[in-house]
Amino acid sequence: MILRRLQQSLQRSTILRCPGCDTVIEFDSINMSEGVAACNQCRKLFRLSELNWNHRSREEVLQKKPSGCSLTPWGQSLVVIASTRSIPGFIGLLFFTLFWNGITSVFVAVAMAGLWVNFVGPLPDWFPAPGVKNGQPLVNNAPMGVGETLFLCLFLIPFVAIGTGMAIASLMALFGRVKVVIDELDSYVSTGIGFLSWKKHFDANSVETVRFTRPDWGESGKQPQAAIELLGDTPIQFGSILPNDRRQWLGAVLQKIFSDNTHDHSRPAPDDATIPIPHWLHSDR
Repeated sequence: MILRRLQQSLQRSTILRCPGCDTVIEFDSINMSEGVAACNQCRKLFRLSELNWNHRSREEVLQKKPSGCSLTPWGQSLVVIASTRSIPGFIGLLFFTLFWNGITSVFVAVAMAGLWVNFVGPLPDWFPAPGVKNGQPLVNNAPMGVGETLFLCLFLIPFVAIGTGMAIASLMALFGRVKVVIDELDSYVSTGIGFLSWKKHFDANSVETVRFTRPDWGESGKQPQAAIELLGDTPIQFGSILPNDRRQWLGAVLQKIFSDNTHDHSRPAPDDATIPIPHWLHSDR
């Protein structure tokens, strides 16, 4: 039943593209039972999760650069940036973060009051904790003991972690970015906000393919979140938090840069812009 619905959905669309040459893959070239598709141009088999699901070709994607994206030569290096900014996403995350942390903060204040009383002394008058009487936090009309305080602290750890994660996600939705630095000595992908970023290093000369990938289709039959994958000595994935148009643009630029068929070091894009490819890239091939 699930396969039949998926077949009908795929048959109605022409968005399946080869992750290598970007050729549209016809429905007749898809084997649903095996979960693979054949590209007649490349003469290769790909998993369905590896296909590029996009109505627009790579050239059409490169024709219009989304806002928040940039490609900057830096000496013999290239810096490609795509912003994770999403105002609707930020508003939704901010609402949930304030709601969650507002409730959690009440219990955190009680836990801090218990720690202060049991290990420091009476609470100051200004301490903002509910249920405090005569400088003592009360639980069931009795002073809060050490055991109850430590249990509450341990109990709150996952709730505080979720609240912190949601706050970081909110900031990422407003100020975050994905930056790909292509350098002969130190190439990496960083995701985050300024210096608060995590990096994934890779060898630019070992990159063989750049493709869009997804987790395998689940029982729901819904299309999972996409990511960009660099396949080389150490495969890495990134970009799943990017808005779709910026992720498609970033992937298309990287495919142009790392394409095996690209030998012109200043290959023009359709909008007459150039993608300056460093002369050292693939120089050993």
